[in-house]
Amino acid sequence: MTKVSVYVDDTVWASFKQKVFQKHGNLRKLSFEVEKQLQESIVDNSISSGLEKLGLKAKGTISSQEIKATRPPLRGLPSGEVLKQMRQNRVVEALSGH
Repeated sequence: MTKVSVYVDDTVWASFKQKVFQKHGNLRKLSFEVEKQLQESIVDNSISSGLEKLGLKAKGTISSQEIKATRPPLRGLPSGEVLKQMRQNRVVEALSGH
């Protein structure tokens, strides 16, 4: 393990410390969370460069609204309705003795 010094904007550091405190209830995990963020950044960069090598573009994060907008339309009944009908048919069959 290496000890390093890093210069960070006071506001950014205070926000990060507040997030760590909210998550863990103390600041003893501060170094752990900094390392975790650095590792995630490295992984994200590796994935992006790997996709670029394959000729694909990394699009970054996608909002739930974007997913909903590009979702293909449903065909037929929603799955909840299909399950409801199947259960009703099973009850009718059980009651009729088939």
